[in-house]
Amino acid sequence: EGKPAKRAKGEDGEAVEATEAPAVRLSIPIAHPSANDHENLTKKVLSLVKYATKNKSMVRGIKEVTKIARKGKAGKNALVVLAADISPLDVISHMPMLLEEKWVQYIWVPSRSDLGAATLSKRPTSAVIVKSVPEDKQDSMKKVMKVV
Repeated sequence: EGKPAKRAKGEDGEAVEATEAPAVRLSIPIAHPSANDHENLTKKVLSLVKYATKNKSMVRGIKEVTKIARKGKAGKNALVVLAADISPLDVISHMPMLLEEKWVQYIWVPSRSDLGAATLSKRPTSAVIVKSVPEDKQDSMKKVMKVV
């Protein structure tokens, strides 16, 4: 159910609660494989991004991720995390094909704002590349890579 919004007066003067519809997250049609399709995978992906941010083994932003992928500097165990609520679609539509050409693994998460928060930034971000993770996070990375 939605949140109670404003109190409005009905026909007889009684206070009536109006409800808002729950917020619907938009998802672009090319967002596959999605972390949302699997149980707790979104949390695992975002925790990997947060850990990589703290260890400075992460790059954020569509421009920088594209540059690293084109030059082939992503590395064998790199993971690109893309946000699925990007508008307009043309901003990121080139990424899946580029990443598949360069054999870079990628996964979609539902929200730009969640991805931005995982990078410890106040700004939403659309693309992040996790270059590497240390040994203690390898099991989480393997679980994510199985889905990808």
